[in-house]
Amino acid sequence: MRYVESDIKDKTTHNQFIEKVFFFHQIDKVVLYEQNMRLIRIYEGKTMKWLKDISCVAVILALEFCPNKNAIAASLSDRTIIFFDTANQNNK
Repeated sequence: MRYVESDIKDKTTHNQFIEKVFFFHQIDKVVLYEQNMRLIRIYEGKTMKWLKDISCVAVILALEFCPNKNAIAASLSDRTIIFFDTANQNNK
């Protein structure tokens, strides 16, 4: 094994600690959310360039990618699960 430092840096500001980071290879995106926050942050997989934030109506508890529906599922603190279509530019 050999350690090689990457020149890829996340230059976006974060208001809380990052709770989870996911790499979804099916859509080549890095998705993360912060503790007690309502934003899903989406980055380009190869460069970690910030693409967009998706605002949720409640605090995010968990995220998962559903490959058969090509969607990101978010479990929220108000006991709802919402789905975002990754094939749609607006993720609706």
